Amino acid sequence: MKKDYNYKILALKIAAPVIAMILAALISSLIILAIDKNPLQVFYTIFKFSFSRLDSIAIIFFNATPLIFSALAVSIGFKMGLFNIGIEGQYLIGTFLAALVGFSLKGLPAIIHLPLVIAAGMVGGMLWSFIPIFLKVKRGVHEVISTIMLNYVAYSLIHYLIADVFRDRHQSLIEGLGSVLVRTPKLAESALIPKMHGFLALFGVELPKHVYLNWFFPIGILLAIGVYYLVSYTPFGYELRAVGHNPEASKIAGIKPDIVYLKGFLLSGAVAGLVGLSDLLGYFKYMDMDFPQGYGFDGIAVALIAQNNPFGIIASAMLFGFLKRGSEGIQALLKVPMDTIVILQSLMIIFIVVITKIINDYVKRLEKKEAA
Repeated sequence: MKKDYNYKILALKIAAPVIAMILAALISSLIILAIDKNPLQVFYTIFKFSFSRLDSIAIIFFNATPLIFSALAVSIGFKMGLFNIGIEGQYLIGTFLAALVGFSLKGLPAIIHLPLVIAAGMVGGMLWSFIPIFLKVKRGVHEVISTIMLNYVAYSLIHYLIADVFRDRHQSLIEGLGSVLVRTPKLAESALIPKMHGFLALFGVELPKHVYLNWFFPIGILLAIGVYYLVSYTPFGYELRAVGHNPEASKIAGIKPDIVYLKGFLLSGAVAGLVGLSDLLGYFKYMDMDFPQGYGFDGIAVALIAQNNPFGIIASAMLFGFLKRGSEGIQALLKVPMDTIVILQSLMIIFIVVITKIINDYVKRLEKKEAA
């Protein structure tokens, strides 16, 4: 009886995102009809463009990589009842410190240089996450307010450092004819993450050069497994969940919520520091004024759809990577605005929040009935 009950709860939790996606697709179909396009043709093109070739699937994996890290960072905060909305600023600071180590250190072997660059990114994320959690623990400042404000500080600080302090002036002299990028110097080759092309070729998968799938993708998968184990099977993970469920009750059990908040938020920041490294070390090889932004907020959406489950985060990030790839297809082939995909993602988030709330309330009623 207990086993059947557990399966029923699991089925309800899986049903929430599925129902949300179906409803989002239906509402999006109405919007597609409003712009005189055929919804079936649009959705067919999204799937065909995304999955018809191996290189397209690899691009989906590449698109999903930063979202896996971002959503994992968000989920760690959620587990202890905190809303780390500052992933955006944390990963920008982490990416800049990684770039700084990448272009300033010369002559190091890759086996030393690359880990140093990755560690610098994590340290940068931790440093930027320390400010809001210190304010919360010591002064009672709500983390949502402080992290939002620190995002804007991070934007401005990064722009100043790139445009003034660490700008690649030599590039401007060489490429003086026409416009040049306002960016840092290029990173040393020893600081770059290798692509997965050579490894996949061993299994007969040949990817073209324009695909930038790199080893941060499997690192993200392994990290998700690690976060799941940490949260589910370690004493610290128990403390995270206990504080997130009821801080006052956890005090009675001998847990110190402030210490847990500090450790958990720093861990969240460290993971956030990895968000931009796939793009930095595997694609751009420098950081400029237009370095990709928005991963922090997309990570919140991915975590919500996955209901903070690390394995669900992998699937949810893949979904977003697929939608991003598909949006390129419908824009190029059907002249459908990419905003259509943004609307679809937004609707999924709205529906998942509403449906999850309804299902969670139903589950609580079932639990009370089971307990009685």
